[in-house]
Amino acid sequence: MKYFKLFFIRLIIVVIPLSALYFYAQMAFESNRKKEHPTDVGLGIAILLFFILLFLSIGFLIDFIKNILKKEYKIALLNIPFLLFFLLPILYIGCQMTGSGCFCSWIINVVK
Repeated sequence: MKYFKLFFIRLIIVVIPLSALYFYAQMAFESNRKKEHPTDVGLGIAILLFFILLFLSIGFLIDFIKNILKKEYKIALLNIPFLLFFLLPILYIGCQMTGSGCFCSWIINVVK
């Protein structure tokens, strides 16, 4: 029960910023559709998503290291699914922003 509660807390920490970004994106897209000359709102949303996922992954990585150092291995394992969940979008958006090298072309081809 303790681990379920800790997993649920981590899930809430992830859901709140991502759902806030979703509702902000919906409002921005709707507002953009009403403009006479629409702009590129999607790029701004992608950059926000990149930074939100980056900050969340840094936080989960710090928590993972902290729990490893405390020798709480089962609690540390709860962070691994979240870190893996954040890894692909961060790499994909980062590769799209920086250009495509050998590694980035592989990531972009996997997603496509």
